[in-house]
Amino acid sequence: MAKLSGQWWVVLWLALLHLPVMVQARQDTAGSVEQSLTEEQASARAEGFALLADLPTKNQIPFFDNRFRIDSEVETITLLMFRRPGSASVVLVRPDGSKLHFNTAEENQVRWHDAASYDLIEINNPMPGPWQAIGRILPESRIMVLTDIKLDVDPLPDNLMVGETVKVTARLLNGDTTINARDFRDVLTLEVIFISTNNAEFDNFGRGIIQVATFRDDGRGYDERARDGIFTGEFKLDFVAGEWTPKYIVRTALYTRELEQDPVILKPAPINPDVLLADTETDNHQVKFTLTESGVDAASLLIQGRVRYPDGSVDQYALNAEDNPDNTLDVLNKGFGSYILETAVFGNWQDGREFMLTMPELSFVVNQQTFAAPELAQLPKQLQGELVPEQIEAEAGFPWALVIGINLFILITGSFAIWFIMSGKKPAALLFWRKKSAARASPAKVSEAGNNSTKKAPPQTKAQKNNDLDDILDLSLPDD
Repeated sequence: MAKLSGQWWVVLWLALLHLPVMVQARQDTAGSVEQSLTEEQASARAEGFALLADLPTKNQIPFFDNRFRIDSEVETITLLMFRRPGSASVVLVRPDGSKLHFNTAEENQVRWHDAASYDLIEINNPMPGPWQAIGRILPESRIMVLTDIKLDVDPLPDNLMVGETVKVTARLLNGDTTINARDFRDVLTLEVIFISTNNAEFDNFGRGIIQVATFRDDGRGYDERARDGIFTGEFKLDFVAGEWTPKYIVRTALYTRELEQDPVILKPAPINPDVLLADTETDNHQVKFTLTESGVDAASLLIQGRVRYPDGSVDQYALNAEDNPDNTLDVLNKGFGSYILETAVFGNWQDGREFMLTMPELSFVVNQQTFAAPELAQLPKQLQGELVPEQIEAEAGFPWALVIGINLFILITGSFAIWFIMSGKKPAALLFWRKKSAARASPAKVSEAGNNSTKKAPPQTKAQKNNDLDDILDLSLPDD
């Protein structure tokens, strides 16, 4: 028994010695497996995104909160569902409540490819109505449809710029024929939105979604005909430059179609204005428009607009490369205040594409100008003779001594009045000379009274007599 106990302690001691090595080996194995799994998921995710370009159409169905609706016109629907790494494949719930799984896809005649981080599902003649997808689905998932009813939009031109006005034409088609929208009770609307690609190399990183415009098939504005299923309009790209994905949406009472185009790059405005203020009141201000984009044909530039002056007046202006190669505008100097310029630029790219863009409103402020007075020696002799006597008379005639004296008098009087009020003195205290004469007269009166008392005693007063009679009561009768 003792022998077995000794062997047990030896085995336990060896296990403790090898425990750190085993833990480190397990961590290395787990790290390598996790790294390989991450690389596999990344490659599968890239493969899933690559499938977007190979799908037969980019018409989409809105996918919100893992729910979407299929209308009766859809022939084939393709779902590309990206999910979180390591999660199970999604589960589809049909409008009648039945479920579609990856394991039951073949018996339901559904093509289902289950990858590491996405599901690619293709369903022919799907059941119309509301569908739901259950799983850890990522927002970048897509639902593409192959249908006779589709939205077709002309692609946007290249080299788009901030402030540029772009024309768009979209058609709602049934097969190859435009849908007659007169059968709809409400006028169809086309929404145009731009979605940031969140590319950190551009300024629009993290800008989200921009609602650009909404067009109605009502024959107003730029729309050519009402209720013909064709949307024609213009919108201005007045948001930050960067990489954006254009998206178009048409909603009707029966179905909704979305079309997402390839990302486009929005460039900054190719014109940079510089303001040069006038040096004197007689000179004009200048605004120089500098071309900053080499792809623009400088000879085709036409800059026009209007200037609003501080006094409220407005002037129109136009600059072209033939008459003004430097693209410099002279702005009249109408005093101090705010000058506001509204500018539109027309031109061509080197490839011949025409563009029209609206520049941001330019304003500059001119402060009230101060000019140094000329020296006396620089003035004409006639003006010198008129100004010198006037200056001498003005300097000699001003009573500086009187002004200083009045100020000192006010200061001394005010200080004395404040002291008199704060000390509580009576007005009679101001007659200080009377106090001195009374003090001098009082010793003389005292000495004179002493001398008279030795000569003649003063008679008793009536009060003293009455005091004496108070002690003895006189009851004698008169002699009569």
